[in-house]
Formats: sequence, structure tokens, C-alpha cells
Amino acid sequence: MNGSFIYLSGIIPVRYNYMKFYNREKEIKVLDSIRRDFRIAVIGRRRIGKTRLVEHFYKDRCVTFFIPAEKAEKEIISGWVDEYTSLNLPKVDNFKEFFKFVFIHLNQKVIFLDEIQNSLKVNKSFIFDLQRAIDKYKPKLVISGSLISVMKKIVEDYKSPLYGRFDFIIKLNELDFKTIFTLCKNIGLSCEDSFKLFAIFGGVPKYYELIEKMKKVNVEELVLDMFVRYPRPLYEEIKTMLKEEFGREHKTFFSIISSISQGKNKSSEIAGFIGKKQTEITKYLSLLRSDFEVIQRETPFITKKRGIYVIKNNIISYWFRAIWRYNQLLETGDEKQAVNIVKKNLNKSISLRFETIIIDLLKAEVIKLPFTPDQISRQWGKFRGEKGKNDYEIDLVAIQNKSNQILFGECKWKDKVDAEKILKGLKEKSSYFSWPSEKEKEQRKEYFAIFAKSFKNKVDVFEGKNVYCIDLKDIEKKIIK
Repeated sequence: MNGSFIYLSGIIPVRYNYMKFYNREKEIKVLDSIRRDFRIAVIGRRRIGKTRLVEHFYKDRCVTFFIPAEKAEKEIISGWVDEYTSLNLPKVDNFKEFFKFVFIHLNQKVIFLDEIQNSLKVNKSFIFDLQRAIDKYKPKLVISGSLISVMKKIVEDYKSPLYGRFDFIIKLNELDFKTIFTLCKNIGLSCEDSFKLFAIFGGVPKYYELIEKMKKVNVEELVLDMFVRYPRPLYEEIKTMLKEEFGREHKTFFSIISSISQGKNKSSEIAGFIGKKQTEITKYLSLLRSDFEVIQRETPFITKKRGIYVIKNNIISYWFRAIWRYNQLLETGDEKQAVNIVKKNLNKSISLRFETIIIDLLKAEVIKLPFTPDQISRQWGKFRGEKGKNDYEIDLVAIQNKSNQILFGECKWKDKVDAEKILKGLKEKSSYFSWPSEKEKEQRKEYFAIFAKSFKNKVDVFEGKNVYCIDLKDIEKKIIK
């Protein structure tokens, strides 16, 4: 099994520490299936729950050695010795001697090296020494790391000393919306609040742990306290995390992501935004996609040439679009103006992520379509229209090739939506979508769906006409079902 890579996510609620432990069923199943000597690597961004997963599962069988980047090697070891006085750990000067002792004398324990990428800043030879120790002593070992690109090099790059030394590589992702909805409901928040929170904080468990501790949650005030009002902890945390991930060229990466967050998301637009040639940004876009896993490229159904770049994580997307964009106000102490701008734009920021949440719920079949789709995504393209009006966008399109069925959807983060008006525009845009082909599109079976916070009236006249109006109450029922 050495060298096999398994990337997982799942759902399970069990009591642990401050809040329930959600959405890690598959990871727990994998950990539970391992009975003999093993080596496991857990990769995931900060606050995603790596440490809690490992320590929750192994409990008192686990001995955790957290590796800070800011301390010297001897000081780190002294801290471990003081923390685990009952284990009679040796007071040595280097990692090599320390782990030789640990792997021999604590061979019945699961040794957990938390944030192992920090060892590279403390002692560059640590990875080589660890490889030799693994080969010699075959310890029960779990490592974790938050810097995605560095961890991939440590465990997945065939040039790395640790390549092939791990039986499983678990990529810990954010919690999905269904799980966040359940979490919010369990702590007394509404369906609308769960949409708002997920649109901003994504599925990062640590932030919801903080929210659970609050007696009352007002989303607007929470956002202002976390990102804008001093000491604005998440403004600083996201900035520090990304600077550490991107390294010396973080300014270029920040500029590219800023461009994407503001809707300038084609290669030519990004290059113009940051003042470089398109050929000069190719490597940065590739790194952001593959190494850092911050962005992804989306293409419309029919042509793959009109691709755009989008930010994968909700909190990173929100931070760049709504916070970092106005960082000068925060850095110069003009907090009042920053507060006003963020408050004004908050609903728009939530609206931009609403359609991605709906698409994810459709893909997970939480919201069921009248057919099982082969593909669901956004759609955009050109049509021959009047001058200055030759582009169209559709929030979501779902197709099933075999039966020639198609659904067009529009997502509106608004109350009292006029469904008849939206449907009229949606049908017009759908006529520009030539699928399966321009000649055959008249034979396809069409459906239309409108998703909104609420509707002016639930349009009964649509009944039997392949039109669906789905509001937050409907979505809540489908999730709870």
C-alpha cells in the first residue's frame, strides 16, 4: 500500500471538545481500518480540523509533537519533555536523537508530528533523518501540515526523501453546506444565517466553533468584528496564512487573486490588471491552481476556449473581494469608512456565492432535479444580438445526454422575487444555448428553476409547465428530509 494516495470527505457527528465533530466519516473509516504499523499524512489548510481529527480518533494512544517554526530545535524538544513528563522523554539537543528514542520506546503509541513543514525552518536535515528512522524503526506515525504546496512536495514529490513512505494521504477539505446547515441549526441559527455564514466563512470548522460560543449571532456584526474592527483577527490571519503559503512572491499572487475576486478573471484581464504580459502570468496561474489549490478554471459547456478563473474557497474569495481590496483604509486607521463599505457590500458578496452553494446542493442531490444530470455548471457565451449586447450568462445548466433533457436555473439572493419576470429572461437566454446542436435543440426537453430567498408569490400557474420555484424554506425541508 506504500505510496497510495487517498483523498476523502464524509459526514459524521460525534461529541468532542467544544462542539460536535462533523463531516469526517470517510476519514474515520480509513483510520479505523488500519490495525498494524502505518504511516499517514494529513494535509489541509489552517483551521480545517487536522489536529482534532487525529487526536479525536486516536485519543490516549496518540502522542502529539507540535513543531513551531519560531523556536530553535533544542527549545522545541525541551517543550515536549516538559509537556509529557510521564513519558520520561530524553533531554537531547536534536530531533534525530529524540525520535530515535521515541520510535523505540514508544512503539505502542501513535506518534503525531503536527505541522511538520515547520521543521524545514528549524532543521533542514530533519526530513532526511525522519526518512531513515521510518525505514529502520517502522513507527506508527501520523504527520500533518497546513502549507498545501510544501506538504505536497514533502509527501508526493518523488524527489522527496519521504516519497512512498506513507500508506495513506488524507486531503482534509472544508465541510460542505449541508453539514454547515446542520451545525447552524444545532446552535439555533436560521437557514438564512447558514447561507450567509457559509458564503463568507465557507466550511472551515474552527470559525463555527467560535460562532457556537457566542450567545447571539448577528452576521453583519460578526463580519465587521472579525475582518474590520480592531483587532480584526481574520484580516490578519488570512493575510499571514497566504503570505506564508506564497512566500517571497506573495505580492504577485495577491494581485492575481485580487483581479479574479473583482471579476477580471480571464487571462488577458488578469495580465492587464497587474501590469504584466499574459505569458508572464502563466506560471503563477498554474501554481495557484495545482500547487496552492486556491483557484480553478471554469469553462462553459460548449466551448473550452472561453475559460475563466474562480477562487475555490469562500473565505479567501470574500477576503480579497471585500476586505483586502480596501486594506489601505484599515492600514491607515480609517476604520469607519471601511466599516461603511463592508456593510454596504455584504449582501452582494453573499449573493455571488449563492449560486455556487445551489450548484453544490444539486450535485450532492440534496435538491433533486426531474432527471439525473451528467453535468451541472454555469454557462456563458455569445450570441448574435444588437450592438454592445452579445453576451449572455446563465447561473446554472444541468444536462442529461442520453434523454436529451436540460434544466436552466437562475439564482437570486433576494426576497419577494418576481418569478414570472425572471422566467421570461431565463427562457430568452436559454434559446442562445445550442445543445445538443443548433439543429437538435428544438427536440430537447427543457425545465426551468428559480432559486431565491423568497418569492412575491409561489407561482401556481407554473405547475405542470416544467418550472420550479425553490426558496429557502423549500431548501431547508430538502436538507432536513
